[in-house]
Amino acid sequence: MKMRSKGSNLFVVLIIAAMFVALSSSFAEAARQLRLGAHYPAGYFVNNGFRRVADRVKEATNGEIEIVLYESGALGSYEQVMQEVIRGTIDAVTMYPTARFSKKFEIVATPALINSYEDLYKLMKKESPFYKYLKSIYEECGTVYIGSFIDSIPGALIRKGKTIENPYDKSNKACQMRVMAQTTLRKWWAAMGYQVASVPYAEVFTSLQTGVIDGDSGSGPEGAYLAFGDVAGTFIEYPVSFFLLDFAMSKKTWDSFDDKTKEIIVNAFEAETESVYQEARESHQKYRKIMQDAGIKILDPTPEQIKLLTELAYEVSWPETEKFTGPEILQDIRAYMGR
Repeated sequence: MKMRSKGSNLFVVLIIAAMFVALSSSFAEAARQLRLGAHYPAGYFVNNGFRRVADRVKEATNGEIEIVLYESGALGSYEQVMQEVIRGTIDAVTMYPTARFSKKFEIVATPALINSYEDLYKLMKKESPFYKYLKSIYEECGTVYIGSFIDSIPGALIRKGKTIENPYDKSNKACQMRVMAQTTLRKWWAAMGYQVASVPYAEVFTSLQTGVIDGDSGSGPEGAYLAFGDVAGTFIEYPVSFFLLDFAMSKKTWDSFDDKTKEIIVNAFEAETESVYQEARESHQKYRKIMQDAGIKILDPTPEQIKLLTELAYEVSWPETEKFTGPEILQDIRAYMGR
C-alpha cells in the first residue's frame, strides 16, 4: 500500500482547519444578529430612525453586532414581542408601553403632561423625572430601557359626514370615539363629552367607513391620514397627549454584552433622538397640509381652550394615574415642566 506523504497529510490538516475557522466565523456572525420587533410599516419616519441606529451599531462594532428590524408586526404585535423580550427569546422591541405589563405605564397615557412638541422634548430629557420613572418601570418588567423616540401628538380624526359642533368644551359630542384601553386617557375623552369605544386597530377603517364609530384618537396627522384619509372629514388637534416609541432590550441579551458594546448601543440611539424629534415635528406640519389639500378640515384650539383641556386632565385623569403611580411622580413632573 502506498503511504501518504507527510506533506500531503499536513495539507489536509490545514484545509480542515481553515474550513473549521470559516464555519466558526459564520456561526459567530449569525449569533451576533439581534432581532428588533417593530409594529409600524417600512418607511415610517420613526422606523427609519431605528434603522439608522442599527447602521451606527454595525459600523461602530465593525460588523460584529447587526440589529435586524422586523417591521409591520412581522414578529407579532408589540405586546407579543414585549412578552418575548421579557422571556429573552426576542432581543428587543420598539413599543408603546401598555398597562398589560405594569399599571404604572398609565403615566405614559396621562393627558396634560405636555401641550407641545417643545414640552415633549423637555419631558424626554435624561434628567427628567418622567424619563427616570419610565426607565424604572422597564427595569421592574425585567427589561432594559434604552430610550424613547418621539412619535407624535395625536388628535381626533372624525369620519366624513360627522360634525363636532363644540370640540373644545365638555358638551355632549354625540360621537363614538375609539380610545386606547388606558383608563386615565379614557377618563379625559369621556369628560370631554365623547362616547368612548373599543375597537381593534385593524378594524378602525371599516368601523369609520360604516359608522360603527365616528372617530379615532390614536394617531397624529401622518398616521391618521395614511391609515384613514379616505374616510376622514375632520382632524381636531388636542395637544394634551403624546405617543412615544420606546426601545427596550431583553436583559438576557443586554447582559451578554461587554461595557463597550453597551455604550455603543446607547450612544447610537441617543445620536438619533434629535433627528427623529425634528422629523416628528416636520411630519405633523407636513401631513396637516396634506390633509387640508385633500379637503379634510383641521381644527385648532386657542390658548384659553388648551388651558381648559389641561385643567380637565388634572381633574379627571391625574387622580386615576395616581392610583398606580402615587402622587409624587406627577408632582415632580409638573414642577420640572414648570406647569
